[in-house]
Amino acid sequence: MVNNAALSIRENKRRELILHGNLWKTVLWITTPLAIYALFNYLYGFIDFLLVSLISSDDVAAIFFVDDIKGAISAIGGGIAIGGAVFVARNYGAGDFDSARKYAAQTLIMATIVSGIFAAIMMIFAVPILKLLNAPQAIIDIGLGYYLVQMFVTIIIAVNSVYMGIERSKGNTTMVMLMNVVAIVIKLIFSLLFILVFNKGTIYVAIATLIAQAFLMILGMIILFSPKNSIAIRGIDLSIDLKMMKSIMWVALPVIGGKFLFSLGRVIVNGIAAVYGTLAIAAFGLASKLVGSAGAVAVIFEESVASISSQNIGAGNLKRAFKTYGVANILSVLIGFIGMGIIVLSVDKMIPWFTSNSSPEFAALIKSIFNFEKFSIVTGATAGIVAGVFIGFKITKVTLILNVIRIYVFRIPALLLLLHFGVGPIALGYVMFISNTGTAIVALFLIFMFYRRVRNFGYLDMRLMD
Repeated sequence: MVNNAALSIRENKRRELILHGNLWKTVLWITTPLAIYALFNYLYGFIDFLLVSLISSDDVAAIFFVDDIKGAISAIGGGIAIGGAVFVARNYGAGDFDSARKYAAQTLIMATIVSGIFAAIMMIFAVPILKLLNAPQAIIDIGLGYYLVQMFVTIIIAVNSVYMGIERSKGNTTMVMLMNVVAIVIKLIFSLLFILVFNKGTIYVAIATLIAQAFLMILGMIILFSPKNSIAIRGIDLSIDLKMMKSIMWVALPVIGGKFLFSLGRVIVNGIAAVYGTLAIAAFGLASKLVGSAGAVAVIFEESVASISSQNIGAGNLKRAFKTYGVANILSVLIGFIGMGIIVLSVDKMIPWFTSNSSPEFAALIKSIFNFEKFSIVTGATAGIVAGVFIGFKITKVTLILNVIRIYVFRIPALLLLLHFGVGPIALGYVMFISNTGTAIVALFLIFMFYRRVRNFGYLDMRLMD
């Protein structure tokens, strides 16, 4: 029996929309705040690159190299947050708010402890790890301080990922957007002050991130523990429940493995690309940033489709969970193509922002890589939304499969093959097109086969024909 009295009027309307409302409206309503947040998030990373490009291309390369390592470590806490959010959404959709609260608490405990352990290891063995990952000495010299601060930031990001995952699982994406936009504005203000006013180095870009993420964490914890929250965490919920933790980890591990291996693979690709020099790594990173805005908005449907489908499965709406995928995929591909068109028309005006103090060859290299990477806006979103559907069904191993295929089946082998045949830095653009397109095709095949299996045999005790 669903206890709707535990919800506010606004929250109850949101839950009813997710479970019974017009699906096109639901997907757009849930996704739009996340898309705005993703766009702001992209902008602060974009401006970081723009500010650091005023220092040198080596500094740009250092940030790009370290940020991929940060992504690998952040995947650990983030993966736990995703795993826990699936259980929160299932129980929330079923109306079992007490269980949702307990899963939220166990997720917070696990994400904080596990991410803290990994961050400590990465900081203690910083230089050996950077050398092991084939970081050029110039990147180690310039980026070590930036690296250390960002590794500490991964702990705070893990805590914030839990809070945002819980809010998304309830469909409360507006709160996620508002809080993150405020944090991003704080980050931008401090980045501008440190670089343009006080003429500080790249480590202060990381310090600006630390300040913003700490602010977001304080706000998130206040809301998460507030009695006004429908699934507020209480002190009694913070006692360790190994059974719940095991269930969360079982779902989270493939997500962690997939995201970690994906980010680690990007670091490996950067290490291989080092044979072309730090200028090529910088161009590779800047080309990624150029497509990042449209790509971030298109792929953000992955998060909304995971929460919407998970809630509907919890409520027994199996057919609606699959329809959510179809609606989200159509919308993301449409937005992706529109975004790609806008960026293609603007790219010649944007590249000089990063290359005013560099050679014309650097600008040409960025453009040549971009010409192939731009297609990842659509193909990346397609693969991401498929992963989101499977996360909603608690089949998170698909995330692992798709990320391993993207990097270790398509991207790294393709790059090594192109290097063997003497292809220049343009190979970095080729491999992005090959890996993202190949992964999208595999993702579409997997969702088709899964739908056919569910249509024939059902899922849990539900049938598509019901």
